[in-house]
Amino acid sequence: MITGSYDRSGKLSASAPELNASDGSRAEAANVVLPDWIAAICLTGLGAFIAWYLAGGLPAIGIDDAAITRSYSENIANGLGYVYNAGGERVEGSTSFLWTMLLALLYALTSTPEVPILLLTGALSAAAVFCALRIARRLAGRTGAPASLTVAVQCVALIASPGYFLWSVWTMMELALWSCMTLMMVWQLVRAVEAEGDAGAPGLWLFLPALALPLSRPEGIAVAAGLLCFAAVICRRWRRSLLLALVLALVSFAAVTLFRLAYFGQPFPNTFYAKVSSDRIQDITDGAKYAISYALGAPFVAVLLAAWAAAVIWAVPRALRGQPGSRGLLIVAAAIAGFLAVYACLGGDHFVLWRFYQPVTPLLPVALGIGLSPWLGALSGGASVSGAKWAVPALAAAAACALLGWMHYYQARFDVAKEFTLNGAGIDFGNYLDTVSPRPSIGIGPAGGIALAYDGYIYDLLGLNWVEMAHANPVKTGMRNHASFDEPTFWKHAPDVLAMFERGCAEGREGRTLVVPTEAYDGMLASSRFRDHYRPVLFQDPARCWPGFATPAWLAQVAEDPGITPLAWSDVDGKG
Repeated sequence: MITGSYDRSGKLSASAPELNASDGSRAEAANVVLPDWIAAICLTGLGAFIAWYLAGGLPAIGIDDAAITRSYSENIANGLGYVYNAGGERVEGSTSFLWTMLLALLYALTSTPEVPILLLTGALSAAAVFCALRIARRLAGRTGAPASLTVAVQCVALIASPGYFLWSVWTMMELALWSCMTLMMVWQLVRAVEAEGDAGAPGLWLFLPALALPLSRPEGIAVAAGLLCFAAVICRRWRRSLLLALVLALVSFAAVTLFRLAYFGQPFPNTFYAKVSSDRIQDITDGAKYAISYALGAPFVAVLLAAWAAAVIWAVPRALRGQPGSRGLLIVAAAIAGFLAVYACLGGDHFVLWRFYQPVTPLLPVALGIGLSPWLGALSGGASVSGAKWAVPALAAAAACALLGWMHYYQARFDVAKEFTLNGAGIDFGNYLDTVSPRPSIGIGPAGGIALAYDGYIYDLLGLNWVEMAHANPVKTGMRNHASFDEPTFWKHAPDVLAMFERGCAEGREGRTLVVPTEAYDGMLASSRFRDHYRPVLFQDPARCWPGFATPAWLAQVAEDPGITPLAWSDVDGKG
């Protein structure tokens, strides 16, 4: 690489002795590790604040799905085992084995771990961002692009992506861990394939994500094995180390699979059976729609993916000639393409802001940054941003990009907030129902917040935390990831209460009425059988009201409770 500045024509003019790319990369790496850490921490803090602010303020409780994991972690920490209900069946409804265990450690230290969880998600998110910045800086150095400008482009793109920090920090999901381990592996593979001498020899920081990815999510074995095999093909020098990392990933996957078979009796988390249809054509069709909606609907993603397509076309012939930077670009491109393909095959997701693709968001701007930075350097009059006349336009362009990204997030803020509101509603209703005697067995849809609060027996009617329900219908039809309800299984157990706490109570002519869509649960609520066996009911305290349905036998036991008001079926508004 030649150090120097850009002339008015945009060409690089030499002003110092020529250095080889690896020497320049090592010098760069040695000088900016601490600044990159500082930038990563500041970006994460600012991004988390922007995500919180644009959503109108987010409570420190996480979303409902995260509360499911927390309920398992709490039960494990309290010695009850890997169970959803205390004394109930063994079931893995938390998907991420490693995240569940990490949170169990926090629950062993404190019964109120919300702040420690947010600190952990923040730290893991900052580590993921750090890895992304290091990847951008290394590839810029190897391809001859101005590293500082490449990183600057990436920082602007991250600030314009509050959805990443929402999912990584605020939701309390395993996404921070998943993103951190993925980006750590990509960073170490980029170092390996782009290194000369011993500087890039894979070691602990490659072996750690190789072990952790299969434990973080079941599809982690596909991500780890795919990246390691690809790196081994294009990098002969470190092939033994890469294959050792692959063996570690396979051993990790085999160990957790054997544990699942021994403890739960099935090789995958119960969420897999509850969410993924056995109709592979349906999965791929739904997944393709999900991937396309992400590419066309998420801010800037179409442009960023186009930049990666151009980078791959540019890098392939250079990689065949062994030119620097090309193999590293192909590693990052493989990681992004792998994520797109894996979740397209698994059928996608229903959550707001394309949750499944958020873990690789910090990688998306790398190709665009490398492509733009020489032009930005030429416009600024040098390899660094030193041209005063371009400072204002550059800042204006950066602000415009950030505002466009923020606007999309701001427009989705109600969909964002309702995930947290749903969790809070479950916690509130669970706390209330704990005061009722006798405690009923309940059937529910949202299964997170209420499990943190209610000590009675809970039937998850969507099957995430109920093995029999998850396996009842292998072919899923209906809302993505929430299509496992099976009416015969419901009637086999017939809980005392079917809780609809996520719905509201409306004011009618003679007081509050129950507002629920009677087509819910495959139309069961409108069936004559359901109306013969259940009555609509309102659960109330002085400040709140929750609708539901209860069996006459249980209602007779709580007839003296002033907070429980049975209604007639004529009081049900089925348009809610």
